[in-house]
Amino acid sequence: MNESQTDTPKARILIVDDTLYNLHLLTAILSLRGYIVIPVSESGAALSSAQTTQPDLILLDILMPGIDGYEVCKQLKADEITHDIPVIFLSALNETLDKVKAFAVGGIDYITKPFQADEVLVRVETHLTLRQLQKHLQQKNDQLQKEIAERQRVEKALQRSNTRYHNLAANIPAMIHQYVLYPDGTQKMLYVSQACRKIYGLEPEAIVADISLINNTIYPDDSKGFEESLALAAEQLAPWHYVWRIVVSGKIKWVQGDSTPEKQADGSLFWDGQLMDITELKQAEQALRQKNEDLANTLQQLKATQQELIQAEKMAALGQLIAGVAHEINTPLGAIQLSVDDINTFMEKTLTRLPTFFQSLSEAQQQDFLALLQMALQNKTTYSSREQRRLRKTLAHQLEEHGIDNAKHQADTLVEMGVYENIERFIPLLTATARKTILDMAYQLVSLQQSTQTIALASQRAAKVVFALKSFARFDPIGEKVEVNITEGIETVLTLYHNQMKHGVELNRFYDAVPPVLCYPDELNQVWTNIIHNALQAMDCRGTLTIAVTQQENQLVISFTDSGKGIKDEIKQKIFEPFFTTKPPGEGSGLGLDIVKKIIDRHEGKIELESTPGKTTFTVFLPM
Repeated sequence: MNESQTDTPKARILIVDDTLYNLHLLTAILSLRGYIVIPVSESGAALSSAQTTQPDLILLDILMPGIDGYEVCKQLKADEITHDIPVIFLSALNETLDKVKAFAVGGIDYITKPFQADEVLVRVETHLTLRQLQKHLQQKNDQLQKEIAERQRVEKALQRSNTRYHNLAANIPAMIHQYVLYPDGTQKMLYVSQACRKIYGLEPEAIVADISLINNTIYPDDSKGFEESLALAAEQLAPWHYVWRIVVSGKIKWVQGDSTPEKQADGSLFWDGQLMDITELKQAEQALRQKNEDLANTLQQLKATQQELIQAEKMAALGQLIAGVAHEINTPLGAIQLSVDDINTFMEKTLTRLPTFFQSLSEAQQQDFLALLQMALQNKTTYSSREQRRLRKTLAHQLEEHGIDNAKHQADTLVEMGVYENIERFIPLLTATARKTILDMAYQLVSLQQSTQTIALASQRAAKVVFALKSFARFDPIGEKVEVNITEGIETVLTLYHNQMKHGVELNRFYDAVPPVLCYPDELNQVWTNIIHNALQAMDCRGTLTIAVTQQENQLVISFTDSGKGIKDEIKQKIFEPFFTTKPPGEGSGLGLDIVKKIIDRHEGKIELESTPGKTTFTVFLPM
């Protein structure tokens, strides 16, 4: 087998001949050539074999018993499966061959007997090659038909898309455009949608013909920025976005352009983009800015008004506290005045007699006198009136046992001085001839020390009230949040209400050790004042007020519970509304709890109310 035989494809060839010799000969010739041979000796079997094996070529004998070769060929061509298989007729030289009929029924060639191997191979190879070329041509033709059909489909789709695009562009308020910037700097509009009529008052065709028609509308002050933005986008091949003004028919319009450059092979830049008339948007923005400025001014005025209301409420509460605060200050001032009078009296009448008095005492009496003073000054114990009566009675009995006359008077004086224990040491002093003078002098000196203590305590009490009043009255409308101890603010308010509470209100405090909280302390003091004031009014200043300060997770909880008559359900729903009050005209503005809620809201907290007959609780929650 030579190289050409090796390269010959293994085509399938069906041989139909009733002469076994011919069948074997052709099989041998073709098999040696490398073909796959399918030999069949009957015409009937030829049809079924052709359908099942699908040969590439059929060699068909004309003269066969039963169905001749013409009929077999006719049936093969009539069958859709075998229609395209080429048929070569086989005929002997002495047989009559109707060539016209052979070609008419579908034959493509014929081979005469006896067979010449070279002729058989040449004809077979020729028709197999033609068959292969025919198949390839058919495939190319089919592929071409598909490509043509696909191209027609794409062209129709593109045509529909272009139609939709132009229809869409015609109905979009923005001006759709295609623009090209050539390397030499010249520019041209390739396409402009119909929106140009509304924006520029120009026809699309006019802009495409002369782009300067729209370039000349650029507002002079915006021209430089427009050109620089376009050049930057072209240099960076970045999306272009710019807002500028144009002048059309003497009127200024605001427009916004958006486009993306794409560099072409020749160096030119192709831009697809849109241009929108944003004049109304700009006007709306200006109106919005003006509204925002107006709102900011109004908000500032509201804040100022709110602070004024808070201060007004604070001053109103302060006015209600004035009588009690005056009493709280007058009481220690009165004590101070009395003590000062006692000191002045001592200084005027007694101080000058001290040297003579000491000289009149013996050395032992002097020591006992100083010991008596020391005991009296060191005794800090305070007893109730009942206990003092018991001590006087016991001491008087002891003095009587030592034969001291006027024992009851001396016992009263000694107990008042704080001397009632170890009295035996001072019996010599109390039985001396000048015992009355000695005891009176000791009493006056001890009273002098008590007067100084009274002045100190009264001063502290007055200072505390003044500090509370100063803290309460302080007003800082632009203050910043600071960290404070909540209980200190509550105690400041309680100090101011001490006079209203001291005779009929039982105050219970439950303060947990809580960390400082970031807040506006002046405003929170207003909250505590309002709630405590309402609680005292609800109880008519007689009852129980319980204040609790606890920490729950990340918030501070401050509750005020009074034993007043309670708040009705229909009032609960309105109690935080502005100008709502249950008090008679002239006694309340109705802004107290409204301001309280606003202050708590400003601290990003909340306030809750629970009330039943005999118990009302306001609870404030503050974030930490």
